[in-house]
Formats: sequence, C-alpha cells, structure tokens
Amino acid sequence: MASGDNPDQPRQPRNMQGLLKFAMEATKSEDAPHPAQLQPMDEERRRFLEEALKSLTVDVVRELEKAMNVLLNNESDEDAKAEAIDTVIDYVQDMDTANDFFKVGGFVIIKPGLESPSVDVRCGTLRLVGELAQNNPFCQKHLLELSILTKLTELLSDEPSVAQQAMHAISCMVRHYEPCLAAFIEIGGLECILGCIQTDDEKLRIRASFLMANLCTEYAPVRDEFIKLNAVERVLAGLQPARNYDAKLETALSTLNLLTESKEGIRRCRSSDSLKQKLETIVKLNGGKEECQEQLEYAQILLKRCYSGEQDGADR
Repeated sequence: MASGDNPDQPRQPRNMQGLLKFAMEATKSEDAPHPAQLQPMDEERRRFLEEALKSLTVDVVRELEKAMNVLLNNESDEDAKAEAIDTVIDYVQDMDTANDFFKVGGFVIIKPGLESPSVDVRCGTLRLVGELAQNNPFCQKHLLELSILTKLTELLSDEPSVAQQAMHAISCMVRHYEPCLAAFIEIGGLECILGCIQTDDEKLRIRASFLMANLCTEYAPVRDEFIKLNAVERVLAGLQPARNYDAKLETALSTLNLLTESKEGIRRCRSSDSLKQKLETIVKLNGGKEECQEQLEYAQILLKRCYSGEQDGADR
C-alpha cells in the first residue's frame, strides 16, 4: 500500500533512517505503559512493510536524475517540478547523498528554481539549498561557487513564504562556514538581516534574529559590524513598551542584549534619551505576567547593564 493512499499512514520511507522513523511511528501504540503484545501482523501492515523494504534498494542516483530531468524539462508543469524538488529533498537529507547530488550535476537545477515564476518551486528550491548547506562544508563551498547569495538576498523581499525560506537558506549557507559569511557580508548581507529583524513578518523576523544571534555569538567582529551599521539606533527607533506579550518587542530587546555585550553597544544605548524610561515602563507593565517573562528579563538586564554602572560581561 502506498503512503499516499491513506492520509493517516506515515509517508513511505526512502532510506534506513526513514524506515526506522516509520517503525517507531507504527509501533508507538505498543510502547509502555501499554503491555507488550505479540500477535500476527495484519495483511495491510505486512504489505506496507514489504514495499518499504523494497524501496531501500532503489538506485538513488537514478531517482535524483529522474527528478532533475523533470525540473529541467520546459514542458513539465509547476506541480510536477515542486514534487520533483520534494523528492530530491527527501534523498539529500543524508549528507553523503547531498554530496553525490553535486557530483552528478544536480546543482544545475538550483538557479532556474530560484528564478521560477512558481512560488512553490521557489520555496522548494530554497528549502533544498538549506538542506544541502546545513552543517555540510562540502556543499556550502560549492553553493558559494554557484554565486546564488545575491539572489537569496533579493528573495528576502519576495512574498512571505519565499522570504522566510530565503532567510533559512542564507542561514544554513553562512553559519559555521567563514568563506560564505565573508561573501555575504561583502554584498551587504548584515544590512539585510537588520532589515528583516524590523519587519512585521514574525517568522522572517524570528529567523533573522536567530541568525544574527548565532553570528554575534560565534564572531565578535560581526557583532561590532552590526553596531557600526547603527543596529542599536535602528532597533531603538522601533522599541515601544507593551502591556502584554509582544513578539516584536521581545525580538528587539533580545537584539539589544546581544549588542550590549560590547562596550560600544552600551555607550550607544546610553546615548538614547528615552531608552531608560521605556525599559522601566516595560518592567512595570510586564511584572508578574508569565507570558511576558522573557521580555521582562531582557529589560531588566539592559537596565542593569546600561544604567547601573555594572558592565560585567561586556566584550568577553
């Protein structure tokens, strides 16, 4: 039985990792505290497991090439292309397969996919870039050589679903791979991150904030570059106290906490005529509210760090 025939059935696995995941899902009802029960396997499950095991013997390279042919065929419709990208993503979750995908010429599909008129194909291609690049220096190197970073930054201005995936793809390319990060900075990437942190798109803002936090934590010079780009002033300009939990406020306060790990960040915060009053208002409005705990703590740290004369931790 194919997984698509029953929406309640887990997706048919394509590799050993997928089979193990399927087996765990298929047997979770039998886990403790349920008593162990040995009983004959029903015919439907037996057939499904047989098909799953057969799928492990597929020629992965052949399947990748079939998907590539669909993607490179001008006569393929957009739904078929989106499905072909999903097929590729399923396989390249394995790092060795991701590297093999490059070796068989698979990266040729990436630029056309990023430029596709179809939102689904653009999103799928961006997800593919993220999957290939994440914690994989081999693919990060070859994606950098593909010169797609500029296109990825352009897609940050696309519609929300595309912009969110573009930020994820950028994040996977530049984290833990300095050549890619350097190239990203060279094309104005840090300014792009700051712009996304100030957006009203919550998912895009969260992903941009995550990337900024990661880069500032891993590379102190990157934090200093953000400060030189007036990150403190830009965040302060949009900082408004809220009586209830406010995701945008929490992101702003979190960003200021990162930037004030530098003495220059503290100095710039102190130069604000209104920050202290705003922080005190946030503490007053959010005290005792569990849902506001993080933004309350961020505000308290900033008050202590910037206005009590206690700068412990700066520039460590």
